[in-house]
Amino acid sequence: MNIHTVRGIMDEMLQALLLFWLPVAVVPFGVWIFLSSSNDQRKTFGRFLAFVGIVMVCTSPWTVPSSPSTAAGHLLGAIIGPAVLILLGIYLISFSGHVPVGRLPRSDRKLGIFLSLVGFAWFAGMHWWILTPQIASGKVNDYWFVFWPTFLLLTSCLSSCAAIASLTIGDNRKTESNYMFMLSGLGFLMILLGLNVDGPLITTDDFREHLWLSVADLAGIAAGGLLSVMVFALVIFVYEKTLPSPVKIEAPQTAELEQVANVIASHIGGGVE
Repeated sequence: MNIHTVRGIMDEMLQALLLFWLPVAVVPFGVWIFLSSSNDQRKTFGRFLAFVGIVMVCTSPWTVPSSPSTAAGHLLGAIIGPAVLILLGIYLISFSGHVPVGRLPRSDRKLGIFLSLVGFAWFAGMHWWILTPQIASGKVNDYWFVFWPTFLLLTSCLSSCAAIASLTIGDNRKTESNYMFMLSGLGFLMILLGLNVDGPLITTDDFREHLWLSVADLAGIAAGGLLSVMVFALVIFVYEKTLPSPVKIEAPQTAELEQVANVIASHIGGGVE
């Protein structure tokens, strides 16, 4: 390996650091400034940092094409549109009903349904049409195989949980719950289609393999989260058991009360009758 090769590798690493990894770090930093600041100028600065970071990450396939890490930026740029539509649609559906704060007009419910359906149709086009994220001609972005089944599983499960919570906890939320059940069913339907219908670049075998990997990942996350909560509760329980028992203080007797009253009277003037 000659000096020119080493220099080329170092230049590529420096470009990846400045044009990909630094923007990745800037995004949470900007969000932290926005959420933790009460000053309007700092909030604006935080939003600006986060926006610039996201834009630079999304454009990394063109700014740093030689870095394999830019596949994540490529996927982010591909999914940000339909993901925003679905999230905005769920927000409009959830807050256009009977909610105590932040209530939206009921007409926004239909708009939310429309946006959610468009987002799902967009994602479906990525799987079964020509919109599949590709790093190169005919080569599917590896991160897409991870994101797509995980997204469908999370959408189906979380929408069902939100619908059940709205029915059990909410008041007059049946309509919104039905729409959330509809989104959950739509996600489950797309899972079934992915298991039985090939796409132009993704076969059912590929989808099935990554679906089971996503199930394992989500099950591991759920089990780890539950275990961490149990360990935290156990630590608190053991700590409280090691604390000394509270000392029982008996009520003062009459002679003691009279003595205290005399001391107070001697300092503030007057006497005790």
